[in-house]
Amino acid sequence: MYTHCPHCDTYFRVTSEQLKRAHGEVRCGRCFGTFNALQHLIDEPPANTEYPAPAETGQESGTTTAAKAVEHHPPISGTAIKRDHSQQLIEALQVQQGGSGGKRLLWGLLSLPLLLLLAAQYAYFNLDQLSQTPPLRPALEMLCEVAGCEVPMLRAPQQIKLTQRDIRSHPDNRDILLVKATMVNEAGFTQPFPVVELVLHDITGHPIAGRRFLPEEYLVDPSLDVAAGFRDNSSTTIVLELVDPGAEAVGFEFNFL
Repeated sequence: MYTHCPHCDTYFRVTSEQLKRAHGEVRCGRCFGTFNALQHLIDEPPANTEYPAPAETGQESGTTTAAKAVEHHPPISGTAIKRDHSQQLIEALQVQQGGSGGKRLLWGLLSLPLLLLLAAQYAYFNLDQLSQTPPLRPALEMLCEVAGCEVPMLRAPQQIKLTQRDIRSHPDNRDILLVKATMVNEAGFTQPFPVVELVLHDITGHPIAGRRFLPEEYLVDPSLDVAAGFRDNSSTTIVLELVDPGAEAVGFEFNFL
């Protein structure tokens, strides 16, 4: 079969193997212009074409150089041609491209379970952080049903408020300060009991003493279940004890973490 250079009007003999390797892109051996041979395929060149000297063969950057300029017009056999050579080549390339697409689809399907596994592992090891995003919680709950874990409660410590507080010397030990307070959960949902931070300040507002308390250390109501969380719109009394820093402590501050 032959292809026609649109730049210099030269005809070249090509093979299907050459075009498959170059994906149809060829370089003219006479003017060195590049073109798509599939778009210019013919079975026989025109009868009265003047042909140039033969061109060299080779490959460069995935482009096949047209093998040889046509030196004469081959006679057309009287036998009927059952199938056009150009059409055969185009169909062969289409089959090859379809096979590549099928391979990509297969690899995509095989990699999907691996991607899902990686996503599940990331969610499992970052459960505490991801669980604080409400839209993600349904998916995390499904994950924990399979993995046997538990999605942490939503946290909103900034929605916990103090309604009463009192600080004085401990009745049994004058070196200890006794702090009593009442806190209320105004978050609109049950959340974990917070870590309570108590900071004492001097007259200039600088912190001079402080301590953080866990729920097991400040809750005094024995009927409360720490694991069940701090129910919405409920209140509880807390009691804190810390070493008295002396007369320099004139103010205090509560933080819920």
